[in-house]
Amino acid sequence: MSTTPDSVNPAGAKPLDPDPTGQDPSAQDHGAKEKVLLQSVIFEVTREAEGRSLPDIRDMLESGFSRSGVTAPTNTWLDAVASAAFYGEPYIIDLPAALAADTAVTAPNPEVRERLASRRELRNEKLPAGTFPPASAWELDDSEVTGRTSEPGPDARAVMESTRTARQMLAVAAASAAVLVGIAVVRAVTARRRRRQATAGGA
Repeated sequence: MSTTPDSVNPAGAKPLDPDPTGQDPSAQDHGAKEKVLLQSVIFEVTREAEGRSLPDIRDMLESGFSRSGVTAPTNTWLDAVASAAFYGEPYIIDLPAALAADTAVTAPNPEVRERLASRRELRNEKLPAGTFPPASAWELDDSEVTGRTSEPGPDARAVMESTRTARQMLAVAAASAAVLVGIAVVRAVTARRRRRQATAGGA
């Protein structure tokens, strides 16, 4: 989080929270210290905000930030923090900052303290070694990638030609079958007529 007033997505800025779960020891949040200071002031002011007006709460936040040597990122952000405090809810910058601030300044209401306690327990749980395979096991070579083959694919013209030939063969077969059925029907009708004539002549 940038602590420069009115700075929004400066060029080359890094993600606000490179490791929100706290599980990556190599992740570094260069703004972590400023976030904790901001969060500590928010906890303090929210606790004291009951019964005060929104402008008063905003002034309290600005004074607290100034004493801590940090600055609200933007005026809009400051208004959002003040509005949350007005309703008794501390604005949470991110969980790592809130967890760190809570060790120095207790969160202002029991619901937030309970959420932070649960999060702290979750972060302290470590999975046994070997639970997941090493990173190298997730790498696939060209022969293992689904749908990839080292041999050249079929020629499109050859595929179209074979499809056209197959359709022609099916059409011929269908026509031949129709002719055979027609011949069979004609023979059946002729045989029936002959049987009727023979029966009539014998009578």
